[in-house]
Amino acid sequence: MSYRKAMPLAELWDGEMQACRIEGQPVLLLKLDGRVCAYADRCAHQGVPLSEGELADGVLTCRAHHWQYDASSGHGINPAAARLQVYPVRIEDGAILVEVDAT
Repeated sequence: MSYRKAMPLAELWDGEMQACRIEGQPVLLLKLDGRVCAYADRCAHQGVPLSEGELADGVLTCRAHHWQYDASSGHGINPAAARLQVYPVRIEDGAILVEVDAT
């Protein structure tokens, strides 16, 4: 298992989300209150890229069917049983590193 560079930390602003690919995997990065989170860039419902959705007030909403997730944990809000695939994140030397092979 190893962490891979996703992007420079300075390029992800607080309250923003950004899609990237790491080791061929689509990854969604979010920064909330200074904390970076990484999820598989796919809705738990039908796999639509969450990067095409909306991030507002700490809630990530899928564009297709409006499933909603707590952006800081990946836990479902609507429906509550839904969960996003979470990837471990580290910040080193001004870069966001993500471990996509951890799950």
